[in-house]
Amino acid sequence: MQIRLTRDLEAERRAAPGPMSVDAFLARFPEVPRDVRDEPVMAEFVRAFGAQLEVAQKPSPCVARAGGGDAEHHFYTRLVNDLAIYGLGLARRERTLQRLERLLADYRAQPATFACTLVPRQGPDAPRAGCR
Repeated sequence: MQIRLTRDLEAERRAAPGPMSVDAFLARFPEVPRDVRDEPVMAEFVRAFGAQLEVAQKPSPCVARAGGGDAEHHFYTRLVNDLAIYGLGLARRERTLQRLERLLADYRAQPATFACTLVPRQGPDAPRAGCR
């Protein structure tokens, strides 16, 4: 099942160019619990990874089974997955926030090229992932 934005939220997102806000992030990914909204690390996280979060997509089971998916699937897995797991109650809040802090520390070390590290390298002739 894929959760899409309602038409009014989608229109609002397109009408409001600029950096993604924490509220827009939470609206885009309802699986992320709302209790992290006011954490300082969330504001920095969304500011640092807003461009990747804008295109991130939860991979379907067939994409995951096929070996990983495209960049937008990897962005979801690397950036949103820990928060979604916490939302299910399968991880502790402090540990999840610490993971976000570590991700941000890695980003601060090389901000210009960090997004490239979120996606595994593939050869030029590698097929696109998807259901076949």
